[in-house]
Amino acid sequence: MGRLGVLRVLLVIVFAPGVTLLVWLALGARAERADFVLTSSEPRTLDPHRVSWLPEIQLAGAMFEGLTRLNADTFQPEPAVASRWDVSDDGTTYTFQLRPEARWTTGEPVVAEDFRFAWLRVLDPKSEAQYAHLLFVIRGAESYYRARLDDDPDDDIPGERVGIAVPGPRTLRVTLAGPCSYFLDLTSFITFSPAHRATLEKWAYRDGQVLRQSQYLWTRPGNIVCNGAFVLTRWDFKQCLWLERNPYYWDTAAIGVNTIEAYVTNDPNAALIAYETGRVDLVRGVERSVAEVLLAEQQAGRRQDFHSGDRFATFFFRVNCRRPPLTNAALRKALSLAIDRAAICEHVLRLGETPAYTYVPRPALPLMPRASAAGETIFYQPPRGLGAGLSPAERVALAREHLRRSGFDRSRPLEIAFAPTDPEQRFVAEAVQAMWEEVLGIRVELKTNEGKVLSTRIRRLDYDVVRGNWFGDYMDPSTFLDLFTTTSGQNRTGWSDAEYDRLIAAAAREPDDAERFALLEEAERILCEEELPIIPVYHRRGNYLLNPRFGGINDNVRDLLQIHRVRILDGPAAAGRDED
Repeated sequence: MGRLGVLRVLLVIVFAPGVTLLVWLALGARAERADFVLTSSEPRTLDPHRVSWLPEIQLAGAMFEGLTRLNADTFQPEPAVASRWDVSDDGTTYTFQLRPEARWTTGEPVVAEDFRFAWLRVLDPKSEAQYAHLLFVIRGAESYYRARLDDDPDDDIPGERVGIAVPGPRTLRVTLAGPCSYFLDLTSFITFSPAHRATLEKWAYRDGQVLRQSQYLWTRPGNIVCNGAFVLTRWDFKQCLWLERNPYYWDTAAIGVNTIEAYVTNDPNAALIAYETGRVDLVRGVERSVAEVLLAEQQAGRRQDFHSGDRFATFFFRVNCRRPPLTNAALRKALSLAIDRAAICEHVLRLGETPAYTYVPRPALPLMPRASAAGETIFYQPPRGLGAGLSPAERVALAREHLRRSGFDRSRPLEIAFAPTDPEQRFVAEAVQAMWEEVLGIRVELKTNEGKVLSTRIRRLDYDVVRGNWFGDYMDPSTFLDLFTTTSGQNRTGWSDAEYDRLIAAAAREPDDAERFALLEEAERILCEEELPIIPVYHRRGNYLLNPRFGGINDNVRDLLQIHRVRILDGPAAAGRDED
């Protein structure tokens, strides 16, 4: 099937004729085009320390760069602003040497103080950095942050007590609270970017105070100062953002285009037709029914531009462990065992998702190598998970046995809550509803809530069972397992287990990764075999469409499409889609 033939199929699936006409007219009205165009939702901010949505992180990642970056092929950390580093024998002190050719878009050098200033800003709660907790691995960072949660400056901890030191203009010394084998992965994350101090002090943050009236202006075209491959030159609200090559970027050979446009749309249908008609070159997260068509075309060898793969992410259900009868672990086990995960992946999702009996995504395990104290390469090995390896009949029998032990009398219906905007959530909820009713004989009600309402209900523990998703922030099991300690703000199940907390805390202090992984494995066993405050269902996959004229963007479990590394291909590789 040629390109226009596929377009006709997709139009039947996703478009009403009136909407199609309007989209065609809108697309045809614009003549200006960047070298590379992608679709994106409207970013709330491009401040590298405050972004949290994936589209925001993607755009900010094109404009800012940290001490390390992720290799385009292996996605392991490699030198970026830091050309090299030394690590102390106990693994707690990292001394980074910054490359002299690293520059801001003003032409000024990036210096070590730019990192110290930026990281202390992240650790100020008034800055509202969503990922400030990632810096808590640094000595004194968490205490510095928590001392500023109140309005009393007298109890604030001075920045000098945080383990971030600047022995010289291009030397940054970071002292950690304990060994952290994934620290170089963290320093590639957008939150660890440096900041141009003069720009921030003019618009956003000065003398430890957030400049509320103007803090959003520093990321506007003409004001923003970047150190990455591109700089923002235009931002038309709810229309587009334009990025242009940074002439001062140290790795200029890695920049393959001069201009990038982010074409703003929240409509997946409009994004798809924009791609199929050549308006844009990259669309991520194709709607599921369309993705099935594209996957079939790909597997038949008729499309080279559709890419899909495993992600470092798990879909699960949170269970309210403070609301009877869900306070009973036996009932939670019964609910988990009654779910036929393989059937959901094969018949409901249909895009190659992996059944999840445990929380840490299994497809990503080979991508987290560590060195043991003996120097051997080791990998995290999760527990089997409740019900893994059982036949369907064995699993159903065990589910019913746990239900009997729980004493649940079936008179009270259970509610599954989810947001209405994602059809996938409804499909999975409906499948689980049918399984619980058939296997356990319990009544299940489905409840849809608008996203903000649902988030409020989750925070207040005003639910029975609610959908959940988690994408790992860095490549280590702890980015998943740390969430369900008693004090974690992401727990939101009401569950608390002293042994689980002890294991997670011990793992954070353990210098030997072999021992640390063993502690985390035991914690995950408690989470997914004994207590079940969450019910893992499947490990997620992602997808995107990329015009075959372009290379440099690789599929990866992190779901980080490095748009700043895109380049135009020459020769046969550029001819990726058949034409009618």
